[in-house]
Amino acid sequence: MPIPGAYLLSLVSLFFACSVFAQDYTIPSNWQNAVSNVSRAERRSAAWGAANEVQRKVDPTLGIPQDNIFYETGANMAIAFALQDYRSGNSSWRKQVLGNTLALYEAGRTTSGMYNENSTRDISFYGLAEATAYLAYNDSARLDVAKGNFDIVYNDFINMSDAQHDKHPRKFNTPCGPALGGLLFENRTNATDLTVYTSGIGPWVTLGARLAELTGNATYLSAAEQSILFMDAHMINANSASAVISDRFNVTSCTVVAGVPPLAWDIGPYIEGLSIVANMTQNSTYTEMLNDLVPAVVVIPEWHDSNGVLVEDTQYSLKGTIIRGLLEARLRNPSNAGMIALIDSYITLQYNAAAKSASIGNNDYKLSWIGNETAEYTTPGNLAALDMLNAMFAIAPADNSSNATGSAESSSTTSTPIGAIVGGTIGGIAAASALALALYIYLRRRRRARDPTRNMDIPGAPRSALAPEPFIQATPTAQVSLGWTAEKGGYQPRVPHLHELNSNSASNSLTSPSVDAVSDTSLAQLRPAASDPDALQALERSLMLERRLDNLISTLANQGETESSPPEYDGNVNNHA
Repeated sequence: MPIPGAYLLSLVSLFFACSVFAQDYTIPSNWQNAVSNVSRAERRSAAWGAANEVQRKVDPTLGIPQDNIFYETGANMAIAFALQDYRSGNSSWRKQVLGNTLALYEAGRTTSGMYNENSTRDISFYGLAEATAYLAYNDSARLDVAKGNFDIVYNDFINMSDAQHDKHPRKFNTPCGPALGGLLFENRTNATDLTVYTSGIGPWVTLGARLAELTGNATYLSAAEQSILFMDAHMINANSASAVISDRFNVTSCTVVAGVPPLAWDIGPYIEGLSIVANMTQNSTYTEMLNDLVPAVVVIPEWHDSNGVLVEDTQYSLKGTIIRGLLEARLRNPSNAGMIALIDSYITLQYNAAAKSASIGNNDYKLSWIGNETAEYTTPGNLAALDMLNAMFAIAPADNSSNATGSAESSSTTSTPIGAIVGGTIGGIAAASALALALYIYLRRRRRARDPTRNMDIPGAPRSALAPEPFIQATPTAQVSLGWTAEKGGYQPRVPHLHELNSNSASNSLTSPSVDAVSDTSLAQLRPAASDPDALQALERSLMLERRLDNLISTLANQGETESSPPEYDGNVNNHA
């Protein structure tokens, strides 16, 4: 059918609105030391040196160093090592990650005080370590382990359909109703333990997001999305400076647990997972969540000193995961100049503080980046520094560039940040292109409507073949939006759930989600070698633009009207409060 003119104009208006909008990412005026001219090569050397110091202290019978060890140390170390190799294009730590740390974990020899097999948080963290190892080293066995970990944790996850029908993995009374969809219990073996930790949901979201991107299995994405909506409805309040994130949730009262201060690992892994999901789906709701959360997290007063230095120094809270999550958000939004400037300045500020006050020589670092604590090596200190140093390398300009990282505007506050100007300009160009394409398709469809011999559609074409696809997938994966929109304290129904649309399903519950994996080309296979992040970002941007234009043409030409909005440009959301 011909495309109605009013619909065409509203569609183009949506493109303009989404493209021109830009979040206010003004850099705080108290960030006085947020610029660095340290070369890319020097940054890589510093990051490698910090990792090497940790690796030198590893006890090969344990797979980790012996000092100040906590349950998630092994997984956190493996993730930091693998990400450094992935983004630098090296395999320096392959033997340590695959041949020792994860090998011992898989053999069940890390349970003696170094891994809590009853904790869904620990299982998710190690699953994420396995998925990251696959990303870095292309070892399919690691991906299989990550899938297995997801399946184990899924048994203590409440999906939205089960929440709606009061079907829970353990017995309790609650006024929450369907608002429990996306919740994850911490203790997987004690059915009377109703503990829910934000620090457990974060790595679970990231594990699901990574697996969804690597496998194309919509079940992983659905689980991650549901937990994101739970977090947004209950655990996160980006508008409250002192209560951006809550640490625990009480199932029986359907409220957060008051009086428990949040820690770094409550938010770092969650930002990482949210960034992946927002990027994959191009869903403006998730992008808006990210746009709200990033500026709020970097100024949480309890976690920063008066100069903006991160001082959340609880040893077991994995301080570096905040940097890791922010870096993922930054890399996933290459056209959001405001976000990039803010995150680059934040990371550079932490680097300068650590270089001045935390470095104790020989590539060793204190956990405190403002000079507290004794001058001796600790594994938590070096791992936190390693995440920060990895990020400094990832955001470094090419060595032949004179540009410094951070922002020259870091000491001033402006009413119109550069991100708004650049974002609006880029958005305007993109929207103009969309308008031209839309008008072309509209006119062509009108001609076809007058020519019966050309106005023939393929009968029975599956709707999934025509719908916009997630970010960079070589083969379309049937996906629909989740069946609920998040509101504080609950959900509102919108459309059916993914698994409810499968007429062959005998139950709404999935006992082994990973067996339904959809064959697909992974993002890792489509990317160039990670030794050049600039080339990586350029490829991702070009692929995203090509995919969005293809989606626009396909949707307009073959469907006329669609039930969902076109994909949003990353980092820019309309109607943002």
